[in-house]
Amino acid sequence: MRRWAALLLGGMLFLLLASCAFAEEPSFHIGIATLTVSQAEDTLRGAERMLQEYGDVSNGGMIKHVTMPDNFMSEMETTITQITSFADDPKMKVVIVDDAIPGTSEAFRRIHEKRDDILCFAGEPQEDPNVIGGAADFAIGVDNIVRGYLIIHSAKELGAKTFVHISFPRHMSYELLSRRRNIMEEACKELGLTFAFETAPDPTS
Repeated sequence: MRRWAALLLGGMLFLLLASCAFAEEPSFHIGIATLTVSQAEDTLRGAERMLQEYGDVSNGGMIKHVTMPDNFMSEMETTITQITSFADDPKMKVVIVDDAIPGTSEAFRRIHEKRDDILCFAGEPQEDPNVIGGAADFAIGVDNIVRGYLIIHSAKELGAKTFVHISFPRHMSYELLSRRRNIMEEACKELGLTFAFETAPDPTS
């Protein structure tokens, strides 16, 4: 599902990029903020591919890429500052953050305060829907509510007797992930599986 979300976002970007992909001097810039390879390799590699295709702003290209801190929960102000700094580029017209970690909404709010001509896109938001929805021009992620049931249903079809959900407190503080976990527990009751919940270390700690 995540790949389909990325493809949809990529399709929207293509419409923006096509008009000046072959121009000597791009008429606008796109800012991309991702996590590092240790936190989210797929989005980092996607940003690197965009740099290959459309060039780095520092070399006359169209893309400016920054990586956000691995310990983003304790370095939220750094994250906000990094994302907001895209607005300092007068040619910047689109800012994409994926994963849209906590602090993204505040960064988007500050960008819109400075520049009302910049579109802010959020991929895989990790903030509550009503928070990111009020700050982003477009936000997209997997349907965690539906997945809460479908994952259990698929496990049942594969012959599972027990389903173990492994997470950590930070993720369980996110509205959609918490709701997904609760749906999984109820789906297990409905479909006759034993539900177990285990806590794992937070990878950002």
